Amino acid sequence: MKLWNVRIFSKSDSPCNYRSLRYKLLSASVMITAILWLGAVNPLTSTAAASNGGIHGTPTSSSPILAQIPGSLVDFAEETVDHLSVHAPFTAWDEAEMEFTPLGPGTHGWLITISSEGIPQGYMIISAADDGSYILSEYGIGSTLPFSQAPLNERLAAEGLLKTGGGVLPQGSVVRKLYDVSPVWQVQLPGKKPVYFSALNSEALPDEPQSSRIKALPTPLSAATKGIVTSTSSNAWLAETPNLSAAASEDPYDNLLWLTSAHLNAGSSADLRNLLQEHSALIFKSKKSNAAFGSPFSLTGWHRWSSGNQQNPAAIYVSVPLRDSDTLRFLPASHLIGQGQFYAQPE
Repeated sequence: MKLWNVRIFSKSDSPCNYRSLRYKLLSASVMITAILWLGAVNPLTSTAAASNGGIHGTPTSSSPILAQIPGSLVDFAEETVDHLSVHAPFTAWDEAEMEFTPLGPGTHGWLITISSEGIPQGYMIISAADDGSYILSEYGIGSTLPFSQAPLNERLAAEGLLKTGGGVLPQGSVVRKLYDVSPVWQVQLPGKKPVYFSALNSEALPDEPQSSRIKALPTPLSAATKGIVTSTSSNAWLAETPNLSAAASEDPYDNLLWLTSAHLNAGSSADLRNLLQEHSALIFKSKKSNAAFGSPFSLTGWHRWSSGNQQNPAAIYVSVPLRDSDTLRFLPASHLIGQGQFYAQPE
């Protein structure tokens, strides 16, 4: 039995108190949560309440409105989880629960948190294309998830952005979840320029770190979305078993000799997969947008999806260990091609 769980925050709710509505839908065991913040949040709530458009200020009398989660999005997410859960390391996703959180304004995307018996198992980030279809922008396995709010709280405190004694941002502050090529927090204090933090490790980022390359998501099967899993009806995607290197280092800073080596050439997703077959691991370093990509980072394997569509017959995602965590991210190889350089990781 599928359960639709919609969490709606009111002006009097704390981050851990909510009203929920449940609807029984179709067959399977999936819980879907949409969180929509409207208007203001009680100034006494902690920054853990930060969300899309969440404003720490004076409460308003606006009534919460149900966040609309398209059925087509739900179907695509379910199908994707079904394909992944038959392969290690995603087998814990079988019969898992899913929470849908809309990402920030202009992002046209959703964070899907996947958990089993209340324990985080991984996530997906799905973006909407301009023709109404969906793109699997990123997915990952592990308990450290993007947009985790406790690390953000710690970073805000370390940066001195919280009000003394109250542990909250000044009234009128806005915290948003953004996604371009990597998850990012945007924090805007009244009268000041926004500041940005990685939503993976909460590191401070330069102003507007997002890459301009993927500002507007194109229609599926355009040059930018070939090699990426999409929800178009002409594509029947099947996931293969990931190829992962157990011996690879998770941190490119463990051995910096790669900086003295010549970079490797990869002009396509297939080229990048071939390099990963030749080397136990690679290191990716962006040319100009390291902050946007969260690089440099290690590439420790690849995951191939196949489809019956001759225009988009295969999609390659590369595995990226998140440093100091148990999380393994999977990013479209095509999003890295032409955006930086690849190096063989030293043995």
